[in-house]
Amino acid sequence: MRLVYLTGSSGVGKTSVGEELRRRGFAVYDVDADGLARWFENGTGTEVRMPTYRDDTWFAENTYRLPVETVQRIAGEAEGVAFICGTVGNDNEIWDLFDTVISLSVDTATLRRRLVGRGAFGSSRPELERVLAWHAQVDADNSRYGALLVNADAPIPEVANRLLDALGIR
Repeated sequence: MRLVYLTGSSGVGKTSVGEELRRRGFAVYDVDADGLARWFENGTGTEVRMPTYRDDTWFAENTYRLPVETVQRIAGEAEGVAFICGTVGNDNEIWDLFDTVISLSVDTATLRRRLVGRGAFGSSRPELERVLAWHAQVDADNSRYGALLVNADAPIPEVANRLLDALGIR
């Protein structure tokens, strides 16, 4: 079994590409849609609910985490190639559990357009600015840690093809 982490900034297309890969028959798990990741208070490790209003202080005190045990369970259950799609704040704990990490990449203008239009996390002005600030470093950070960068500025089926080509499985 080969376990792939599909990551990148909010709004780059991780969920959409994951849905396309699932349509093509791959095992795909989404940290958001499948409820794999949850928010935890940094000081106590207690799970918390994300409030409607989230400011810099809230984000500094809480981290969206994908438990190591969840990744290990999926790795043990999956056959063939499996993907976990998402972005979490504890990459340093889970990164080495994956055979390959793919980071989807888009330019800032494309990301801004996608975030504003989706009406989910990152679409409010404060969150949009927060995501754009994260995005400014994500390609450099992820590639420094060994992620393969895949350009996600094309229609979703083409991005899925690029991802599979990067993995050498198309």
